[in-house]
Amino acid sequence: MTLGFGCVNLGSAGVGGSVRAGARLVREALDLGVRVFDTADAYGNGASERVLGAALGHRRDDAFVATKGGYRFRERSAVEQGARRVAAGVLRQLPRASGGGRGSPATGAGSYTAQDFSPHHLRTALEGSLRRLRTDRIDRYQLHGPHDVMPDLLGELVDLRDAGKVLSFGIGAEDVAEAAAWLAVPAVDALQVPFGVLDPQAADQLFPRLAHRPTDVWARGVLGGGLLAAATRDPQVVADDPRASAIEELRHLAAGTGLGLDELAIAFVRSFPEVSTILVGIGSDEHLRRNASLFEDPRPDPGVVVRLRAIVLGGELGGRG
Repeated sequence: MTLGFGCVNLGSAGVGGSVRAGARLVREALDLGVRVFDTADAYGNGASERVLGAALGHRRDDAFVATKGGYRFRERSAVEQGARRVAAGVLRQLPRASGGGRGSPATGAGSYTAQDFSPHHLRTALEGSLRRLRTDRIDRYQLHGPHDVMPDLLGELVDLRDAGKVLSFGIGAEDVAEAAAWLAVPAVDALQVPFGVLDPQAADQLFPRLAHRPTDVWARGVLGGGLLAAATRDPQVVADDPRASAIEELRHLAAGTGLGLDELAIAFVRSFPEVSTILVGIGSDEHLRRNASLFEDPRPDPGVVVRLRAIVLGGELGGRG
């Protein structure tokens, strides 16, 4: 099982990332042995792919590059993206009540909503991704959050694989049920799904079906989208969350074993052989080094994993009594 670099914030104006800083982070990841990079054309309206492409340069062959298509968005120029970074930096200096919160123009949240999975749009989108990534092929091209199964779509794009522009096809699913439905499509090589201690549904709803349809599975959201980190800093942050009691059990297990909640979260997913890659959104040198170290360290004692699985799959997080 490998660590994958989630590129959703790479070069994002909302987090103040410059192209230079993002490129340096990607190269540091390569130096640490990270090989999988997962982005999308719509991330940062093209910015994420541009930064990743600039970073890889002559080291392109060292990386497995996955991107996604299917959303319509307006690509921002490098100049416009730079201006947005300056504006975002100014807003971060203002009191919180003054703006710059989630969903504001500074963050760009929700800036793409319209989807188009027509073969024409995907072909055009792929060419845009190849240009921004400065490459002649995409190792994995994924449909970005399709809500319906389109059994003939990938068959209409098979010439892209024949031409070597796409080496494999995948589905970046929003939920486990949608991912499982795509198992009926033979052209699907891989599924990217939410899976972790806070979203363990794939263990019951998807993994048993892979025995009859072997498929590469990438897990995302493993660290709970920052919720586990917040619970580590202040347990009261999750007091009103419906998973609060289970999170508290996880905190007690972490305290009793001397492990961090992030270590437990990674250990839980690593205990499932169905998962080949754990995607973690990387936004800083510190975050990169921490996550890389979790894959280098020995796995926790099997007894700890048994207790961990009991909390996650035997209680309210797993939806079982």
